[in-house]
Amino acid sequence: MKIALSAGEESGDILGSNLMDSLFHCNKDIEFIGLGGDRMIDRGLKSLFPYEEISKMGIIDPLLSINNLLRRRKQLIEYFIQERPDFFIGIDSPSFNLGISKKLKSKIGVKTIQYVSPQVWAWRKNRLKKISNYLDHIFCLYRFETKILEAFNIKSNFVGHPLAEDIEIEINKNNYKDLLNLDKSGVYVALLPGSRDSEIKNHIKVFFQLAEHYREKNKKLKFILNLTEKSKKFNFESKLQKFENLSISYGDSQRVLSACDYSIVTSGTATLEGALCKTPMIVIYKTNLISYFILSKLIQTKFISLPNILSEKKIVNELIQTDVNKKNLIIELDKLMNEDNNQMALDFVSLHNSLINRDKSKFFDVLNSI
Repeated sequence: MKIALSAGEESGDILGSNLMDSLFHCNKDIEFIGLGGDRMIDRGLKSLFPYEEISKMGIIDPLLSINNLLRRRKQLIEYFIQERPDFFIGIDSPSFNLGISKKLKSKIGVKTIQYVSPQVWAWRKNRLKKISNYLDHIFCLYRFETKILEAFNIKSNFVGHPLAEDIEIEINKNNYKDLLNLDKSGVYVALLPGSRDSEIKNHIKVFFQLAEHYREKNKKLKFILNLTEKSKKFNFESKLQKFENLSISYGDSQRVLSACDYSIVTSGTATLEGALCKTPMIVIYKTNLISYFILSKLIQTKFISLPNILSEKKIVNELIQTDVNKKNLIIELDKLMNEDNNQMALDFVSLHNSLINRDKSKFFDVLNSI
């Protein structure tokens, strides 16, 4: 069996590696080709080019890179047509992957699957009318999505979120502090600025301002800036000399979030990860003005963070755009540290349980049925 995959960012690489593990559990004789990151490559994927080339978010960044995005997508399509896979599975990145599914369906009639439903519950719900013409199935991370898709005659199943299966329900923060050699008497705040270059640039300044403020105000408070491996190019270590209360870690955000007492997290999958690690958090998001203006007109949800969206209520506080500043973050962090967060913790556990599906054949059974 030959399966073509396409994952265009780090969260997609995590999902893709989980998918590959699950499929290998049911059938060892599978060849994976396409696009993915280090985790998928370690499991045997033959990646055509580095996925960082298409890892763009928002409105402006993809437009600025549109020629390269289209060129790389065309390259993938031509490669898949030549290889004639049995299935194509696009992993998240719907703007990139749905175009591949559409072309492969019309050219070679391959079975097409999208892993992670397009967030039609947030914006552009009418997309589903067209998607049903060229997608055979959708693997859904969240239960409620299957009902939405059913209304448009799109076959789907709830596969659960791999993060919910990987992270334990009860987190012992002292154990994780030991793993990271942290002082148990200290109070630690995880800072996650996002995985994309543009996100890091938009959020990093206020994180340094925050660390500078608390350097004298609260000497027990320590900050851990968690970045992806590829962020080493920014050389933030050169700024650490004046921040004895700030350290940097690369990768393994789960350990950092599990060890820290509080967190400030950029909106995205990391907010769900923080909730699953049971770490009280503040969610932030800042983008360029044009992207913000356009997205604010399109997005139909009341919240921006996954814990709030999935729970359909405000569990964590959110700061967006101009509200992401030093003054507001100090107010919100002081509030978080001084309040009783028991209800937040209970909501996190409830959310965690709702996202688990440990059925080992949940992916393979679908491949056999379509």
